[in-house]
Amino acid sequence: MTKDLQRRLQSREEFAALATGADPDARNRLVESHMGLAWHLARRFASGGEPLDDLVQVASLALVNAVDRFDPERGVQFSTFATKTIIGELKRYFRDKGWSVRAPRRLQELYLEVRDAEADLSQRLGRSPMVDELAGACGCRPTDVLEALEAGKAYRSISIDAPSGDEDPLADRLGFDVDDQLLRAEFRSDLSP
Repeated sequence: MTKDLQRRLQSREEFAALATGADPDARNRLVESHMGLAWHLARRFASGGEPLDDLVQVASLALVNAVDRFDPERGVQFSTFATKTIIGELKRYFRDKGWSVRAPRRLQELYLEVRDAEADLSQRLGRSPMVDELAGACGCRPTDVLEALEAGKAYRSISIDAPSGDEDPLADRLGFDVDDQLLRAEFRSDLSP
């Protein structure tokens, strides 16, 4: 008997014990035996700028949910079901927590698609692709591509205290000019009664 077949049979026995309630520790053993999968999938998403520890935590919770929801009678291997569940949770985490300014889900997903298409087309064409070319690759309108690219600027923001090249931080440059309209607004509010 191969190790893979032995592991599958053991998982089936564990899920049967979990379903009947005969073994209260079956759930813990199932989660622990598949933690390597959660770590592997979390590492795949680690290049997205989020801390690996946070991604492992999200993947681990998704693994627990997968164990709780898995139905062995459906004829699907647990690792397949768990992989889809974990990847879905990791994508949801990036969609909900990764953006500095919340953009609609449609734009977030389109931005990721446009970004991938842009990298692919740049490689194939040897130049930056035009908006029409990106729209064709993504199967959407050019205005949608422009909207997605604009939304992509909201993915990461910088602090106004961060230095910007040779200039002073933006915070040091704000509010130094006197606004003539502000003084006039005060006069208008005083004179309006």
